[in-house]
Amino acid sequence: MEPRDVTHIAGKFGKFLRDSKGATAIEYALIASIMGVMIVPVLSDTTSGVASLYATIRGLFDSFN
Repeated sequence: MEPRDVTHIAGKFGKFLRDSKGATAIEYALIASIMGVMIVPVLSDTTSGVASLYATIRGLFDSFN
Protein backbone atom coordinates (compact mmCIF):
# COMPACT_ATOMS: atom_id res chain seq x y z
CA MET A 1 0.00 0.00 0.00
CA GLU A 2 1.43 3.32 -1.05
CA PRO A 3 1.55 6.35 1.29
CA ARG A 4 -0.65 8.29 -1.13
CA ASP A 5 -3.29 5.56 -0.86
CA VAL A 6 -3.32 5.95 2.91
CA THR A 7 -3.61 9.72 2.54
CA HIS A 8 -6.46 9.29 0.07
CA ILE A 9 -8.30 6.88 2.38
CA ALA A 10 -7.74 9.17 5.38
CA GLY A 11 -9.09 12.12 3.39
CA LYS A 12 -12.22 10.18 2.38
CA PHE A 13 -12.75 9.04 5.97
CA GLY A 14 -12.41 12.62 7.26
CA LYS A 15 -14.92 13.82 4.66
CA PHE A 16 -17.31 11.06 5.76
CA LEU A 17 -17.04 12.14 9.41
CA ARG A 18 -17.71 15.80 8.55
CA ASP A 19 -20.72 14.99 6.36
CA SER A 20 -23.99 15.66 8.20
CA LYS A 21 -26.55 15.27 5.39
CA GLY A 22 -28.29 12.24 6.90
CA ALA A 23 -28.15 13.36 10.53
CA THR A 24 -31.63 14.89 10.52
CA ALA A 25 -33.21 11.78 9.04
CA ILE A 26 -31.49 9.60 11.62
CA GLU A 27 -32.69 11.88 14.43
CA TYR A 28 -36.28 11.74 13.19
CA ALA A 29 -36.07 7.95 12.87
CA LEU A 30 -34.83 7.66 16.45
CA ILE A 31 -37.59 9.93 17.74
CA ALA A 32 -40.24 7.97 15.83
CA SER A 33 -38.95 4.63 17.11
CA ILE A 34 -38.86 5.85 20.71
CA MET A 35 -42.41 7.19 20.40
CA GLY A 36 -43.52 3.89 18.88
CA VAL A 37 -42.09 1.94 21.79
CA MET A 38 -43.68 4.33 24.29
CA ILE A 39 -47.15 4.24 22.71
CA VAL A 40 -47.59 0.44 22.79
CA PRO A 41 -48.35 0.20 26.54
CA VAL A 42 -50.68 3.20 26.34
CA LEU A 43 -52.69 1.66 23.52
CA SER A 44 -52.96 -1.72 25.24
CA ASP A 45 -54.32 -0.04 28.40
CA THR A 46 -56.70 2.05 26.31
CA THR A 47 -58.15 -0.92 24.46
CA SER A 48 -58.94 -2.77 27.66
CA GLY A 49 -60.49 0.38 29.13
CA VAL A 50 -62.64 0.94 26.03
CA ALA A 51 -63.76 -2.70 26.04
CA SER A 52 -64.73 -2.36 29.68
CA LEU A 53 -66.66 0.82 28.93
CA TYR A 54 -68.60 -0.87 26.10
CA ALA A 55 -69.37 -3.83 28.35
CA THR A 56 -70.71 -1.49 31.05
CA ILE A 57 -72.89 0.40 28.57
CA ARG A 58 -74.15 -2.86 27.09
CA GLY A 59 -75.05 -4.06 30.57
CA LEU A 60 -77.00 -0.87 31.20
CA PHE A 61 -78.97 -1.29 27.95
CA ASP A 62 -79.61 -4.95 28.74
CA SER A 63 -81.05 -3.99 32.13
CA PHE A 64 -83.64 -1.75 30.42
CA ASN A 65 -85.00 -4.61 28.28
